[in-house]
Amino acid sequence: MLRADYYERAEKPRYLGDAALPLEFDPYLYRLEQKERALRIMRVREQGAQAVADALSGLNP
Repeated sequence: MLRADYYERAEKPRYLGDAALPLEFDPYLYRLEQKERALRIMRVREQGAQAVADALSGLNP
């Protein structure tokens, strides 16, 4: 009965399937997401530039 009461009073996850985390983690998670997003954008930019360079190099006889 005590476990059921504790579970009902605990924080609920923001998204279905996510574990409920203390609010203290939010700033760290936000910075981690921003860093991962920046790295992904850089990787896409580099791969895109390389793909364009490869395509243009095939045009010159």
